[in-house]
Amino acid sequence: MLPTKINALNYRFCLFLLGIYVLHGQIPGTANGSLAETGIYLKNLHVDLTPDHEPEGTRYTFDLGEISFGFSDLSISQKQKGDTQFFSTKISGPNFNLNQLKLSARLSMPDWVTGERIKRLEKRESIPKEAIGLIEDAVDLFKLDLEKNPKSLNDLYIQKYLDLDADPFSDQTWSYSLALPDQIIAQPSQIHPVAETQPVYFDWQSRTFQTNPLQDSLYQIPDTFWDYVLEIREISQHYSSRIEIVNYPEKTKFDFILDRGQFKIENISFTATPANNLNNHSKIHLPNLLLEATKVAFEGDVSTQPILHHGTGKFSIRNFEIKIPEDLKEEPEIQKLLETLGIWNNAFKVRLVELAINLINEYTGDIHFVFATPFLKINVNGDFSLRQDEIHPEMLLHQMEVRIQPIALGVRKWIREWEKKEGKTLHRKGATIVLKLEGPLEKPVIHGFD
Repeated sequence: MLPTKINALNYRFCLFLLGIYVLHGQIPGTANGSLAETGIYLKNLHVDLTPDHEPEGTRYTFDLGEISFGFSDLSISQKQKGDTQFFSTKISGPNFNLNQLKLSARLSMPDWVTGERIKRLEKRESIPKEAIGLIEDAVDLFKLDLEKNPKSLNDLYIQKYLDLDADPFSDQTWSYSLALPDQIIAQPSQIHPVAETQPVYFDWQSRTFQTNPLQDSLYQIPDTFWDYVLEIREISQHYSSRIEIVNYPEKTKFDFILDRGQFKIENISFTATPANNLNNHSKIHLPNLLLEATKVAFEGDVSTQPILHHGTGKFSIRNFEIKIPEDLKEEPEIQKLLETLGIWNNAFKVRLVELAINLINEYTGDIHFVFATPFLKINVNGDFSLRQDEIHPEMLLHQMEVRIQPIALGVRKWIREWEKKEGKTLHRKGATIVLKLEGPLEKPVIHGFD
């Protein structure tokens, strides 16, 4: 996967170099140029909008503290010795900064929390409704042939009108019974993962499903005004790089060095609040995101795949949080998930996601990865090797150790249940699961099962 992405990047970069070569090849002799700074800058932008064609009370506002985009410290030089041309450039950019953005909207629309609850309810009932449809057809054929109603599903099974071993009947979370000529009943079994699931009734006389009272009440909830707010304290992007090109009569070689590349987000949040139910306030908050690369160097020529020599890269997210609306938290599947993860305040939080890659040379490097939450922590450390050829590019893992520390009791229980189901035992040091990975990144060999 990684070599494929590198190949795509290298291909686009080669096209860029080719464009530079076409331009600089038109200038004979020696040429030098420089530019201290250029760009676009805006400050204190404010917009209000109240549309006439939308419901009264609808409004939009946009506020922007400042935004800038530009380049700096640009220098270009070219010289020629005989049939060989030398071209070099140094540039800082494109650099981008955005500060204090706020976009808010008040909109009249269906309650998305209610819509999500309806979809989940309909999904829970999809299996029994499909099964009842097959039972209905089987009963009709049974009565047509034998001129009587079956007393049970067993009658349909023995007479081969219904295959109870096939889907959806193989799903053991539901059981079915006949109460003809009145109804067919689907009952959640004792192993159904959602204990609060209600039975599904099919009225035989009208050939319709009885309406679930909860679903009916959800359909009656009217549209309401929602307040949406997107706030960003800062987004920044900074790059500085150097390129050297040597144009020989028979080929063109280049060296590219990314001295520093950084993309950063600080304090971005999105909130959605219904005007008539503040308990259903929901929020996504990302305090910090960082994508950074330093001293990335590769070389090659425009007709072959470039070779990546060295560089470091880092990606991190800190204290990412999602606050779940109160009504959605009461949905059985979500409630069970939150209980498994040990979450009691409606807020799913990831304290740290960090991936650091250090490419020592064109052949080897090391990886460090951390995933830390209040319910689970994962650490990955190890080495890798690269094969950078056009025929079989790949990344191989070596001595890669994965340490998994389940913190929440629900997560520990889930892992134990998985081990029991699969008939495997994960290798542990104390309470920490320890695995070893080796081989191709796309399909590594995993060691650590007993």
